[in-house]
Amino acid sequence: MKYKMFRFRSGVFAVFVLAMAGLFLFLLYDAQIIHGIDIDASTAANTIVTRETVEAGRGEITDRYGRVLVSNRTVYNAELDVGAMGDYAEQVATVRRLIALCRAQGQEWQSGGLPIEARGDGYAFTSETPFSYLDSDGVRQYTNFYELCEEMEWPTTAGDAERVLGAMLATFGLTGAEDALEVLDVLYACYLREEEIVWTDWYFAEDVDIDFITIVSEEGLRGVEIRTTAERVYHTDAAAHLLGQVGPISAENWEDGENYRAQGYAMDATVGLSGVEYAFEEYLRGTAGTAEIITDLDGTLLSERYAEEPVAGSNVSLTLDIRLQEAAERALAEHTEEINGGEGGSAVVVLDVSDGGVLAAASWPTFDLTTYNEDYEALAADALRPLYNRALLGTYAPGSTYKIVTATAALDEGIITTDDTIRCTGWLDYLGTTFRCWIYRTNGGNHGLETVTDAIRDSCNIFFYTVGEQLGIETLTEYAQAYGLGVETGIELSESTGVNAGPEYSDRVGAVWYPGNTLSAAIGQSDNQFTPLQICNYIATLVNGGNRYSVHLLKSVKRYDNTELLYQHEAEVLNEVPLSEESRSAILQGMAEVVDGTATVREAFAGLTGQGIQVGAKTGSAQVSGQENANGLFVCFAPYDDPEIAVCVAVEKGGSGAATSVIAADILEYYFSDQAELERVDAENQLLR
Repeated sequence: MKYKMFRFRSGVFAVFVLAMAGLFLFLLYDAQIIHGIDIDASTAANTIVTRETVEAGRGEITDRYGRVLVSNRTVYNAELDVGAMGDYAEQVATVRRLIALCRAQGQEWQSGGLPIEARGDGYAFTSETPFSYLDSDGVRQYTNFYELCEEMEWPTTAGDAERVLGAMLATFGLTGAEDALEVLDVLYACYLREEEIVWTDWYFAEDVDIDFITIVSEEGLRGVEIRTTAERVYHTDAAAHLLGQVGPISAENWEDGENYRAQGYAMDATVGLSGVEYAFEEYLRGTAGTAEIITDLDGTLLSERYAEEPVAGSNVSLTLDIRLQEAAERALAEHTEEINGGEGGSAVVVLDVSDGGVLAAASWPTFDLTTYNEDYEALAADALRPLYNRALLGTYAPGSTYKIVTATAALDEGIITTDDTIRCTGWLDYLGTTFRCWIYRTNGGNHGLETVTDAIRDSCNIFFYTVGEQLGIETLTEYAQAYGLGVETGIELSESTGVNAGPEYSDRVGAVWYPGNTLSAAIGQSDNQFTPLQICNYIATLVNGGNRYSVHLLKSVKRYDNTELLYQHEAEVLNEVPLSEESRSAILQGMAEVVDGTATVREAFAGLTGQGIQVGAKTGSAQVSGQENANGLFVCFAPYDDPEIAVCVAVEKGGSGAATSVIAADILEYYFSDQAELERVDAENQLLR
């Protein structure tokens, strides 16, 4: 009986304990979660709640096979808030302690930009205009230093650095201290932001390691926070001209330029400044979040949480094959100097002929994206202009590569048939001016009777002078533009549109258009100027059956976690080039015979020919006024029977177009190699996982 009573009492007691524990947990949940400290209740709770914008990470950039080209790395930075440090004496003590910790840990800290330095036995301004200057319009502009001096009631006397410094030292109680200048330098950067003179972020120390973070945390220094930011990481050395850079929004673009303010950007947000980073900013940018930071009245951190979580930017997949891009850049680097003696740059573009996708677009010389900021001055001063994207912006006379336009127009307009012949005597007289074929200038020879196929193989000037004169410049321009020459290609990055020779352009530049200029234009000379991208798309249009596709770099866009497809590119035909299959075949046969019949080209493509891969090509060289050596151009496509890709190579001062064929051959050899095929299959398999 006693045992049963004991069990009953024990059970009641256990139920009571469990009930009390449950009540306690409920009250704790209610206090911490349901009715946690918020902004409205912060005053009553003797706390301070501040809101901070939390930038979202940018999306990744990949190539067409999902290989990551650009991603993010989390970086930890030490940020200072003098408003939370206490009085001036406490601020000085905190900064001194931080500097001491940096020295002990071998951690660099950032200059605050104070425009005063020790010089000899005294001090001087680092600039001749520390307080104000006249801009290019003659309007006086006041510096940040001047505005802070005004706010802090320090002297603004030009040429009297020691007097200004003395007032600053007195404010912070630093008179006579040996470390005064380095402490003031840090406080200067802090107060520019505290007084809202400057809005951009400044970190006392950037990319700090875990040891430094641990020591700073243990010190419990008020007003010192470790903040995380995302830094772009490049997983390839290639495609620098295409991928572009990111950076903070400039003052000019905040409202008046890109008007980022109206788009909801924070003033100090990181944005794409060039290339793919700029072109696809709308996809790559994330949605910023908001953090609530709750401290007590002494500045001690109580909690930190998201009021709104940031959402990372979307992942952008490009049409690039990064391995092919790397092969293209290697080919340019290996052969350009041996072709032109280092006297100029070069470029290559490779397109997918089925939809206008850019598989590679390279310029030489190039640069390293990871050290772009540090190398900028040297890069900008380099006579070879490594920052210049020749593939998309460089314009070159197409030379004999243009003869395919003339052949297309002549065949489609009925000026000639595929069987008609024109006799090349080596020269012709037109309105009192003698026009010569290249073979006549070389050895006094001629080509004799030439069909259009023969004329393309032999690059016979007389043939194309003759049909060009009958076509007229308006018709030539019509067909050139149908092929996309001298018009925008549609690519999402900045590009040059080039120039179609003719009376309109001559009038625009104050020149006179003569009838004989039409003959020069018909062989790709006169004022014709096009980009390697345009010329490559022109060849792609020819070999794919006449569809001129909008050139594009964007393949698809996916949500940051790859769970949702947000955009998929669909091929867009801008126009069709009217050309019968018989006429096209005659032109392509001439291009096949260029590879078989031109010794330099035949040698360059011997490896591919040995593998059973037939290539069609056309050479071009264009003399530039005042330049000893002509620019060399080379276009090709492969495989001949079922074209997949088109290639355009341009080498400044490269002499003959045939000499540049070795670059195209290297690229095609990689594209059709077993290694490339295996890499493409592996990449596609990884993408499917």
